[in-house]
Amino acid sequence: MPYNKDSIAETQEMPRLRETIDQIDSDLIALLKLRFQCMEAAARIKSEKSAVRDEARKAEVLTNVKRLASEAAIPVPTMAAIWEMLIETSISYELQKWDQLRDS
Repeated sequence: MPYNKDSIAETQEMPRLRETIDQIDSDLIALLKLRFQCMEAAARIKSEKSAVRDEARKAEVLTNVKRLASEAAIPVPTMAAIWEMLIETSISYELQKWDQLRDS
């Protein structure tokens, strides 16, 4: 079921709205899968394990997310907290992949 801000604004029934929410959740998972595939690629590309944790890049990503959340008029502190967890989980995942690639 296609969705956009207009179709959501026009929705009058909870079952249809829930279908839209479920579709958005599915789309978010698909995007997160792609993000984690990027972490796998980063683990392959980075020659030094110490390069996996890049605090300057983390700060840059969080700054970008805060700006985007503000522009989207959604709660900035909540989005920053979600992305903090996403970034830390991504770093952990990338470290695991880095080790796996070099142990094989």
